[in-house]
Amino acid sequence: MFTAFFLSENSKLFWLVTWTGALTIVTLGIYRFWARTRLRRYIWSSIRPGGDSFEYTGTGLEKFLGFLIALVVLAVYLGLLQVVLSFIGFSLWGAITSEPRGPMDVVTQLGATYVTGLAVLPLIFFAQYRARRYMLSRTRWRGLRFAMDAAAVGYAWRALLYFGLSIVTLGALMPLTTFRLEKYMTDRMWYGDASFEQEGQWTALYGAMKHLFIAVGLLLPAGVIIYWGLFLGFLFLGFLSILSFAGCIWLLFGFIYYQVESFKYLTAQKVLDGQVRFTSQASCERVIGIFVQGIILITILTIVLILIFVALYFVFSALGSNGMPGGGAGAEIFGGSGLLWALLVVILGSLACFELIGALATVFISAPILGHIVDTLRVENSGQLEQIRQRAGDLMDDADGFADALDVGGAF
Repeated sequence: MFTAFFLSENSKLFWLVTWTGALTIVTLGIYRFWARTRLRRYIWSSIRPGGDSFEYTGTGLEKFLGFLIALVVLAVYLGLLQVVLSFIGFSLWGAITSEPRGPMDVVTQLGATYVTGLAVLPLIFFAQYRARRYMLSRTRWRGLRFAMDAAAVGYAWRALLYFGLSIVTLGALMPLTTFRLEKYMTDRMWYGDASFEQEGQWTALYGAMKHLFIAVGLLLPAGVIIYWGLFLGFLFLGFLSILSFAGCIWLLFGFIYYQVESFKYLTAQKVLDGQVRFTSQASCERVIGIFVQGIILITILTIVLILIFVALYFVFSALGSNGMPGGGAGAEIFGGSGLLWALLVVILGSLACFELIGALATVFISAPILGHIVDTLRVENSGQLEQIRQRAGDLMDDADGFADALDVGGAF
């Protein structure tokens, strides 16, 4: 048995995501593919199971080309969808741009919107599978490549079915959805010539839902009282407010608890090559603590950044109005060409703030949570790993372009 370690320095990670984010802004988003590649290489190299680090071999160019291919496919798909909608009397673009002039227009808009949303869902699930497959195919450990079978279409329609069941049952079958979809992907994963297998039972995940049930128990009475009698709602307004607030907080906690506990169970039921097993001692309390601490730090730093930005603006305006260096630009900032410069400054400033918040979230939330998960992971019967050999790799012409086009996939 050996332990995995996560070795990362917050300062190096922060500067990496900051300067790659700056390049992404300067290049109007084009550099984001190379930025994500650099981030993945750093994160992968920081994970060292048994003292040997992972290696990420993906490139920014193949991600960029894959994104372009995915955009073409997506455009053709949406174009065909628009033709079908027009044929049956709906119009996607008309629903977006026109104002409803009667009940039938409202029905048309709602119909086009819901049909379009449902039609895009298969692509989102397709992209999720492709994103994991791509990351595995570009990951090496001890010189051996991970891989995943080409089965994204099967995953997409299964995801539609299971998520539909989960919605219809108001979340009661969410464990079934979680287990079946994870099993579908795990059973198609490889490390070298050794295959993974997901064992276990989906009903075992109901224990991870206990806090979600408590949250529903808190929110349901408030909803019933408000629905059946607004007068009763006013009488118990204070009580309902407390009950609703507690229910919402508990719901968030329950969701995190479910994610952590289901991950621990599914990890413990994974088997590699029939003998190698895994265990996770991840703590829900630790994950929540990292999340809360990160949110507080990001909020404080964001407020400080906004105050600095506002102070610089007023200094710039004062210099311009006093005839000091600034050439009167501050006084003209809301008139003439100055308005364009002001708009440009606001846009660039907003993008910079978003990139900075993303960098802070990576450093103070995503990376620490990943580090906790990796540090609490154990590999049993690790001696069997010495018997594994290389498996023929598979090429992915579109990389994880669908995941980028639809903005889904891995955290990094």
